[in-house]
Amino acid sequence: MFANWQLMLLSFFYIALLFLIAFLGDKYRHLIQGKRQALIYAFAVSVYCTSWSFLGTTGQAATSVYSYLPIYLGPILLLFFAWPFLQRIIQTSINFNLTSIADLLAARFGKSHALAILVTMVSLLGTMPYIALQIKAIVYSFQQLQIEQVFMPWQLGLVTSCVLAGFSMLFGIRNIDVTERHPGIMLAIAFEALVKIIAFASVGIFICYFVFDSPQDIWQQASANAELASALQFPDLSAMFGMIIIVMAAFFVLPRQFHVMIVELRDEQDAWLSRRIFPLYLLVFAFFSAPLGLAGYLLLGNSVPADMYVLVLPWYQDQTWLTLFAFLGAISAASSMVIVSTIALSTMLSNEIVFPFLFKKNKHPTQYDAFRLKLLNIRKILVLFVSLLSYLVFLFIPPTALASLGATALGALAQLTPALVAAFYWRRATLKGVFTGISIGFSLWTLLNFLPQLGFYQGPLVETIFASSTAINLLCLSVNVVVMVLISLVTRSSIQERIQGALFLKRQLPQSLVESKRKAKSKRLAISVDELLLLTAQFVGDDKASKSFQAFEQVAITLEYTVKEKAEYALEHTEKVLSSVMGSSSARLVLNSALDGHDFALDELATLVGNASSHRQEFSQNLLKSAIENTRDGISIVNDELELVAWNKQYAILFNYPDNILRVGCPIESLIRFNAERGLCGGGDIEAHVKKRIDFLRLRQSHNSERLREDGKVIRIEGNPLPDGGFLMVFSDITAFRQAERVLKEANQDLETRVAERTKKLEKANKELAKARVVADEALSKKSHFLQVCSHDLLQPLEAARLFTSALASQSTLNENQQRQVSSIDLSL
Repeated sequence: MFANWQLMLLSFFYIALLFLIAFLGDKYRHLIQGKRQALIYAFAVSVYCTSWSFLGTTGQAATSVYSYLPIYLGPILLLFFAWPFLQRIIQTSINFNLTSIADLLAARFGKSHALAILVTMVSLLGTMPYIALQIKAIVYSFQQLQIEQVFMPWQLGLVTSCVLAGFSMLFGIRNIDVTERHPGIMLAIAFEALVKIIAFASVGIFICYFVFDSPQDIWQQASANAELASALQFPDLSAMFGMIIIVMAAFFVLPRQFHVMIVELRDEQDAWLSRRIFPLYLLVFAFFSAPLGLAGYLLLGNSVPADMYVLVLPWYQDQTWLTLFAFLGAISAASSMVIVSTIALSTMLSNEIVFPFLFKKNKHPTQYDAFRLKLLNIRKILVLFVSLLSYLVFLFIPPTALASLGATALGALAQLTPALVAAFYWRRATLKGVFTGISIGFSLWTLLNFLPQLGFYQGPLVETIFASSTAINLLCLSVNVVVMVLISLVTRSSIQERIQGALFLKRQLPQSLVESKRKAKSKRLAISVDELLLLTAQFVGDDKASKSFQAFEQVAITLEYTVKEKAEYALEHTEKVLSSVMGSSSARLVLNSALDGHDFALDELATLVGNASSHRQEFSQNLLKSAIENTRDGISIVNDELELVAWNKQYAILFNYPDNILRVGCPIESLIRFNAERGLCGGGDIEAHVKKRIDFLRLRQSHNSERLREDGKVIRIEGNPLPDGGFLMVFSDITAFRQAERVLKEANQDLETRVAERTKKLEKANKELAKARVVADEALSKKSHFLQVCSHDLLQPLEAARLFTSALASQSTLNENQQRQVSSIDLSL
C-alpha cells in the first residue's frame, strides 16, 4: 500500500486545495452569477451522496445486490413528483428569511420556540450518527491504504474532526446573517461533488470494462458463484418499499440538504438545473454500485471489508493513481457532508437554544460589534461542539453498530416530515398536534430503535413483524401521523398560528381576523421607526440596518402608508430583518422584550405574541350581537343547564314578555310555563306542554314545528343543539306567508270551478254540433239521389235523337246541303 507520509501529504494538499477554492469563491463571489451559479448549486445538492454512497452501497450490493436502490430511488422520485412542494418550501423560506428546518416549522406553527427546540434536538440526534459515520469512513480509508498502522483510529478521528471543524468555522461562520450565502463553501462542495463522481465512475469503468468485459460479465460470473446466490436474490418488496418511504420522508429535512437546497439558494431559477443534474448524478452511483460490489467479492472475497472494495480493487489491479483518486473521492464524499451538517446544526443550536437563553439572561442593550463577535464565537464553538460530539459517537460506538445507525438515523429525521407536509397542505394542523406527533414518534424511535441499536437492551419488537429497523421506523412514522391528525382535530389553532398558516397556505385571512389584526396593530404607535432602527442596528450592524430601513422608507413612500400603517409594517420589517440573524422564534423574543420596556402593556402588542385573541373575541361578539339584533326572527340561546343566556329584542316582542322576566340565567322552564299559561302553546295540560319541550332540549334533538296562536299569528319554531352544549331556538312570524298561501289556495279552487263549468258547456255544444252534422249528411244524400234521377230522364231523349241523326246521316239520298245540316245537328247533340 502507501506510506503514512504519502497519504498524509496527499490529504494535506487536498484539504489545502479546498481551502484555496473556498477562499477564491468568497473573494470573487461577484463572478459567480447566472449559469455558473446554477451549475455550482446543482452539483452542491449532491452533498446528499456521502461516504455511504461512495463506499457503503458497494458493500451492501455484495450481500444483497438490490438493497441499496432505495437510497437513490427516493430522491429521484421526490424531484420528479414532489417538485411543486420543494418550490413552495423555497419560496416561503426566501420570503421569510428562514434559516433551517427548525426555523421553518416554528414560523408556521405560531413561531413556537418550544417546537423549534424540539426540531433542533431531533435533527442533532439524527445527524450525529451520520457525521460519526463519515469520520469512520475517512479513518478506515486511511488505515486500509497505509502500510503500517502508526496512528491509532482515535488519533486519526480527532485530527479529521478538528480539521473539518476548522474549515467550517473559517468559511461557514463568517457572518451572523445566515441568509447571506456562502459562495466559497458552495464552490468547494461543488468541487468535491465532481471529485467523488469522477473518482467513483473511473473505478467503475475500469473494473467493468477493463478488468471484466462488461457489467453483464460480472453478473454472469456472480451467478455462477454459489456463495453469491443469496446476494442475487430479489429482496422483499415490502422492505424495499418501506425503505423508499423512509428515504423520501427524510430527504427534505436532512439538515445538510435543507441548508444547501434552501438556505444557500440565491435565485429560485437556479433550482431547475439541479432537478435535471442531480438525478443523473444519483444514477451514476446506482449503476456502478452493484457491479463493484459483486466484482469486489469475486476478486477479493472476505479478505477486506466489503465497504473498502472501491479503494482496494484498483490497488489489486496495480492502479496506484486510481487508488489514490478513489481515496480522495471517499474523503470528498465524507467531508462535504460533515462541513455542511456542522454549519447547519450550529445555526439551529445558536438560533433556537443558545441565543434565546443568553438573551433572556442578559437583556441590557448590546452594541452591534460586541453582539456580532459574541454570536460568531458561539456558532464557532457550536461547530466544534457538534464535531467533537460526533467524534465521541465514533469513538464509543462499535463500528458494526455505527454502520447500522446510519440507516436507523433516517427514521429520526423522518419524524419531521409529517409536520413539514402539514405546514403547507393542511390548514387544520395545530401546534399541539405537530408537537405531540413529533414527540411521540421520536420517543418511540429512541426506545424501539436507537437504544437497542446501541446495545443497551434487546428491542421489544424483535419477535414481531416489526423486527427490522425499517419496519420500526415506519411504525414510528405512522404513529406520528396518526397522533398529529387526531390532536389537531380536537384542538384549536391560536390566532398567531392561523395568521402564519394563512401565509404558508397562500390563503387570504378571514375578514374578522384581518380586522382583529389591524385593531391590535393600531396600538403600536408608542414605538417609533427610529427606535426600531436602533434596535435592529444592535444585532445586524448600523450599515445593514440603515440600508434595510432606507429600503423600507422607499416602499412606505411608494405605497403611501399612513402613520398607523407605517408603524405596524415597520414592526413586521424589523422582525424579518432580525430573523435573518437569529431565526424567527428568537427574533420574536427580542421584539417582545424590547416592546415590553415601553409604557404600554404587552398584550397591546398583539398578534406577534398571540394576544390578539381578546380583540378578535370582542370583534366577534360585537358582530354576533349586531347580527342577532337586526334579524326579523326571534332568537334565544339556552346553555347546557337549560338556562337562557342570550336573546334578541325581536324574541321579547314576539312573545310579548314583560321587561323583568328575561334575564341571563333565567330557567327556560319558567318561560315555557309562562307562555303555556297564556295559551301560546295550545290547549291541554300546561305541565304536559312544559315537559314535552324540556324533554326535547334535554335530548338535544332538533325539531321544527308551527303554532297558530289565538291572536291569529302563525309562529314557526326551529330548535337545534349547539356543538359545545346548549340549544339555539329561532322563532319566525310566518303569518303573512300563511295568509298569502290561503289566498292562493282559494284562487286556485275558484279557477278549478270555472274551468269545470266551461268544460260542461263545451261538451254540450259538441253534442249539438254532432246532431246537426247527421241532418246535413242526410240532406246531401237525398240531393244526390234526385240529381241522378233527373240526369237519367234528360239524357234518354237526347241519346234517342242522336241515334236518329246518325241513321239519317248514313242515307245516300241526301244532298250536300242536307248532309251538312245533319252533321250540325249531330254536333249540337
